[in-house]
Amino acid sequence: ENSCWAGINEFLAGIGVCVPQIIAQDTLLHFMLIEDLGDTDLWSQRSLPWEQRRDYYFQAMRQIRKLHAFDPAGLPAGLQLAESYSEKLYRWEHNYFLENFVSAVCRLELAPAFLKDLEQELNELIDRLQKIEPSLIHRDLQSQNIMLKNGQAVMIDFQGMRRGCLFYDLGSLICDPYVTLNGEQQDDLISFYYDLMMPSYSRSIFVNNFWDASAQRLMQALGAYGFLGLKKNKPAFLKHVDQGINNLLAAAASADTLPVLRELAGRCIRKLAANKI
Repeated sequence: ENSCWAGINEFLAGIGVCVPQIIAQDTLLHFMLIEDLGDTDLWSQRSLPWEQRRDYYFQAMRQIRKLHAFDPAGLPAGLQLAESYSEKLYRWEHNYFLENFVSAVCRLELAPAFLKDLEQELNELIDRLQKIEPSLIHRDLQSQNIMLKNGQAVMIDFQGMRRGCLFYDLGSLICDPYVTLNGEQQDDLISFYYDLMMPSYSRSIFVNNFWDASAQRLMQALGAYGFLGLKKNKPAFLKHVDQGINNLLAAAASADTLPVLRELAGRCIRKLAANKI
């Protein structure tokens, strides 16, 4: 994915998304000098009152809307992107979650009958996500990947850009385990993007799509925390497990179509608590 970064940077800048400026580049030597954006990201503002940081979220959503609204058919010839979301990739994220989080972090064994019910429910989730018109997405739109320079939101870590579901990006940002947002604040951001997007369908459908995709994203994130924390020996990622699984429980409960996943999230929460005793 890293080899795609420069081309994606140029593309994003061309459609008006704020990204780091490339000052100099030597493709042969794999060398690039880019703008220093400083040390302030959206995550660093998490302790500020909501009224002060809400505008940063609005800025980020205005930026990502430019990407979501771009017709993928108009992509420049030769622009390299990561693998598009498909049934295969969605299912890979489910297995990643079950292996690296449910089994490795929670040390939870699931009965065959429960696994069968879960597989059926997640297959239906995949079907719903694939029926949503695909867009170009950032794929890791969380608070540490949005820098703030001179009060302006700037996107970074976009080398995983691909075709997918725009609600995956929204879930990444609004259900970000690195930052705690309460229900009212999440509703504020959901409403803002709905008004920004002005879709042809109802807010109710929009919200259902959002919670489905948020559950998908949170499974991926929890799988990553387990993989990086345990297999790659980066324990700092495990600090975000509790918030992540609580967010997944909330997303599954809000979706109304994910009762088995909701039950699994509850089991994980109880098992993590028991493991700490």
